[in-house]
Amino acid sequence: MEIIAAPASVGQESVDQLKQTIDELRKYEKKNLFINRIRMICSAACLLLLIIAIVLISINVGKIMNQVDAVSEVLLKTGETINTVAEDLSKVDFEKLGKSIQNITDIGEDTLKQINQSASELDTLISSAEAAMNHLNSINFDDLNNGIQKLNEVLEPLAKFFNIFH
Repeated sequence: MEIIAAPASVGQESVDQLKQTIDELRKYEKKNLFINRIRMICSAACLLLLIIAIVLISINVGKIMNQVDAVSEVLLKTGETINTVAEDLSKVDFEKLGKSIQNITDIGEDTLKQINQSASELDTLISSAEAAMNHLNSINFDDLNNGIQKLNEVLEPLAKFFNIFH
């Protein structure tokens, strides 16, 4: 191998240019390293947040599953109750029940008619009682008492006469 010597001026420029390129590459690599470190920190933070989220979700899922179990038990009991009610309703004779209700309605209607008639008769009785009270109020008791006194004066000698035969 043979080394060809280049002129000193050409060599110095190339070396300076090479040093400048290496400096630029070092700056670029430092920036790239800084960016990669930021990416790594962000990735670690995201991973940590993801782990926290998974833990919180698993805790809540456990609570939700317990609530779902409780709701399903309530729904099962409700279903059983509905089945029991349906069985009881299937035993009911609705035609007989309807006839009984109709009979009760008829009896109630007759009772109301009787009450209405009794009220009408009571109204007539009250009217008659008012008329009798008006007649009683129209009597002059002073004149009646005077008449009774005079009748007593006339009948007293007759009573004495008839007591002699007694």
